[in-house]
Amino acid sequence: MSINPGDLKQRLIFKQNNAVDDDGYPIPGGLVYAKAWGSLKTLKGNTKFIAAQSQMEHNREFTIRYQKKLLETERPKGLIVLWRKKEHEIESIEDEDGLKIEMLVILKAVT
Repeated sequence: MSINPGDLKQRLIFKQNNAVDDDGYPIPGGLVYAKAWGSLKTLKGNTKFIAAQSQMEHNREFTIRYQKKLLETERPKGLIVLWRKKEHEIESIEDEDGLKIEMLVILKAVT
């Protein structure tokens, strides 16, 4: 399975808000950890109804190109994602097919 580059229209910015410099001082405004272009998968029909029942209707699913540094074992704790200038918490980031081609990113809007 391959990604169609024309589908990657959504800009995701992975940011560390609690980043510190080499001297231990906090970096104002945080630090950009990674950037990715992704395709948004919206919930429709039955899946939207099921998500509303399980309190997951504010979750958004994106497919991005594989980046090893975004795996749970590699990325720093407390990473947030900016999408359309709104902060989102990371629910999960998984290697979608096990072939290290694309990743499924599930985000929750911070309210």
